Amino acid sequence: MYKRLLFISFILLQQAHLALGSSFDFVLGEKSFNQDTVSKRTLDSIVVSTSYKNGTSSNGIFAVGSNIIHVDSSLLLSSKSNSLADYIREKSSIYLKEYGRGMRAYISIRGTSSSHTSLTWNGVSLAVPTLGQTDLSHIPIYFFDNMKLHVGGASSLYGDGSIGGAIQLNTLPKWKRGLHGDVTLSAGSFSTYFAGTSLRYSTGKFESRSAFFHSMAKNNYYFNNATKPGLPREKLNNSSYANFGVMQEFYKKIGNSSLVTFNVWYLDFNRDIQPSMSLNDRPNTYAFIIDKNLRSSLSLSGAKNSYSYSTTISYSNDYERYKEDIIAASKVAFNAEGEYGRKKMIVKGGVNGEYTIPSVESYTFAVKESRAYGYLLLRYDPIPKLFISAGIRGGIVTDSKVPFMPSFDIKYRAVANNGYLLTLRSSISKSSKIPSLNDRYWGGAHTYLKSEISSTAEMGADYSFYRDRFSFALFTTFYRSNVKNWIRWFPAGQVWRPQNIPKVNSKGCELGISFESSLDNWNYNSTLYYNYINVKTVETLWGEDPTKGHQLAYQPFHNLRLINEIKRAPFTASLHLSYTGERTTLDIYDKLKPYLLVDMALSYLFTVGRRGVTLSATVKNLTNRSYQNVKFYPMAPINYNLSLRYDF
Repeated sequence: MYKRLLFISFILLQQAHLALGSSFDFVLGEKSFNQDTVSKRTLDSIVVSTSYKNGTSSNGIFAVGSNIIHVDSSLLLSSKSNSLADYIREKSSIYLKEYGRGMRAYISIRGTSSSHTSLTWNGVSLAVPTLGQTDLSHIPIYFFDNMKLHVGGASSLYGDGSIGGAIQLNTLPKWKRGLHGDVTLSAGSFSTYFAGTSLRYSTGKFESRSAFFHSMAKNNYYFNNATKPGLPREKLNNSSYANFGVMQEFYKKIGNSSLVTFNVWYLDFNRDIQPSMSLNDRPNTYAFIIDKNLRSSLSLSGAKNSYSYSTTISYSNDYERYKEDIIAASKVAFNAEGEYGRKKMIVKGGVNGEYTIPSVESYTFAVKESRAYGYLLLRYDPIPKLFISAGIRGGIVTDSKVPFMPSFDIKYRAVANNGYLLTLRSSISKSSKIPSLNDRYWGGAHTYLKSEISSTAEMGADYSFYRDRFSFALFTTFYRSNVKNWIRWFPAGQVWRPQNIPKVNSKGCELGISFESSLDNWNYNSTLYYNYINVKTVETLWGEDPTKGHQLAYQPFHNLRLINEIKRAPFTASLHLSYTGERTTLDIYDKLKPYLLVDMALSYLFTVGRRGVTLSATVKNLTNRSYQNVKFYPMAPINYNLSLRYDF
């Protein structure tokens, strides 16, 4: 494995040095909480990234009453060797349930489960159809150009499964003539290595992008075994992983306003299943899992006058092997949408369909699933300070009932002058999640299950101030959600069966504060994210259920992230603090201790000829904190990472 990685690294460096490309361009991006928080530098970067407009608008422009976090390519640069799980954990206050370093990682927005957040790449779902969710440790940041994170119910916009929110990952053409790209290499503690390259070639009318990466880690760190007397120090066993991925994209302009796009990626993820502390010294219990994921799509988009359209057909295949069990599924999907826009109004509508063929031995009979949805979205800006939007989505699914999913948003700019901007916003929505294929068919027919339905109301305010060398931004959101028919699996004799919990309530608040200042050649910015989540079962299946009125398992009341960064060209230094509050396990009286993690990073940007080189070093868990995210699954102690990025 080491020889293979060194050989790949040598080839990548040789390829980069031989390539002929344009001069290195470095664009400093701004952190922004929402579409209203902008500065001069943000506007400059937008001009660069939107040089060719075609097709329909993102559905996010209809979410005027919600907070959408935009992450552009400049903000992703420092995380290119990381997974999506790493980025979400380090750069947001959203909670992740993790079973070890680089192991399974599932997102939880506002106390919901991972199947309640939709995840797409250029509109193509990344959820495994059988499970209805995505392991974020599988998804590489290296492939993507930007990301949008919509927090809150959004099924009318993004479809089934968006009860908690939606993550949209995108890859885009740059239309920069000639051959250019990058090589990224990194190495760190516990035999962690990453190598990746991306090559773009553009004529101005045609563009090709090829990218691939390879990452691996042994994760053979030491921990104190809390399941044994005296807390003996042991080396973690059976916790390595190896991940390989390749992506190919083609873009072709047709005329002045149409674009044909072909995208394909393949991921091969081999991972040991990290044992719990009690099984760490029992090799007979060790196991591993193999995942192979393929995504491909072909799309045509265009615009003329006030009209625009977009059509996409995609194919995906997911394969997972655990011991002798194979869980696989193939899916074909189609989406078509049109948009009409005037000065004060935008109307967008579309239809999409899916056909899935699973291959799962634990299904007691042959299963095939068809889905069809239709949606209509409207945005109306009657006056410069007032923004109103509404949407509705409905559909049909094999062996399930799909409720209508409406939404209504409103936003008002109360103050907008002299560098001050104050915006008030509100949103109400109804979202749903259809039972997954495993929910309905694993070990029998569970078609009695009802769709999960969420009703969400939220309101918030955004404030920003910009003056000379100082800027300040703040957002706050208060929300309440009622989720009916929440699906959970319970023991039923020798087997487990899924059931609908009548009602779960989630309420809380989200806060973000950011400020930036500059003096001479120094630039400093600090960002604070805080989440308070109160999520409880209020109506149970059994009257004497002890979990009623208690916080759901593995849901902290408090999550906080503080990100400090100081720059003086060519150096950038950062300090990250992350706090995760107390959580209960599956036993409501068993609590995991809260923990505070401290990370530090330093990067140095310079040029070799006209090529850009970035060297960076990161130290994570600087205080060497011993902690568990999931009970009896130890997380990593202090560790470091060194990386080199060469742009050509």
